[in-house]
Amino acid sequence: MRPTSAYFSVFVLFLALTSNRAFAIKTAATFDVNYDYTSLNLSFGSTGQSNLQSVTLQSFSGYEVDYNVALYDLKTVASISFTQFLSSTQGPTPITRFAIGGSYYFIRVNGQRVILDNQVEGRVWGVSPAFEFSTGINVLAVKDQNNGSYDFNASIFDVLPRVRIEIPLSTTVMALFRLGYLMSLSNSNQNYTISYKGMVASLGITLSSQ
Repeated sequence: MRPTSAYFSVFVLFLALTSNRAFAIKTAATFDVNYDYTSLNLSFGSTGQSNLQSVTLQSFSGYEVDYNVALYDLKTVASISFTQFLSSTQGPTPITRFAIGGSYYFIRVNGQRVILDNQVEGRVWGVSPAFEFSTGINVLAVKDQNNGSYDFNASIFDVLPRVRIEIPLSTTVMALFRLGYLMSLSNSNQNYTISYKGMVASLGITLSSQ
């Protein structure tokens, strides 16, 4: 199966799992809006070259938007995300990333409805840590900002495991902190061997319609 076909299949599965009609479980939609700081060790070179060149791709101007569907009974959240870097040490807009993934909450998903002692249904909010994992396709556009010795584009599949902490500010807004490690899997550029890995730190808010 081609990678694009695999991602389409997973996307269809995402829609099925997050549909109220598919399972009799309680769901709710939220949006994440994040500001990202990223520092990646980028290695590249001509295909077959033994010694790869290595540079640091650093950006203080990344933003990420996520659409999430909470599956309360499973203590999980399914997500679709879009990430864009506005500038970096290796040129403007070096990374555009589309990803799908999910989070597992160690305590509970914020806003979950529970039955209280007096048999009245209520919603629970609190500081919520979670483990998050996503896999995506990254459109990489890198250009040497000094002497122009390298300039390439590639589509690269990668994974991003992260820890996530939510802090409620109100019943519809939560502060969001995330820290993860982005790692490349494969690339589509036949002339270059390209890989990257490094830290991604995010600060943002989660918005709920409930």
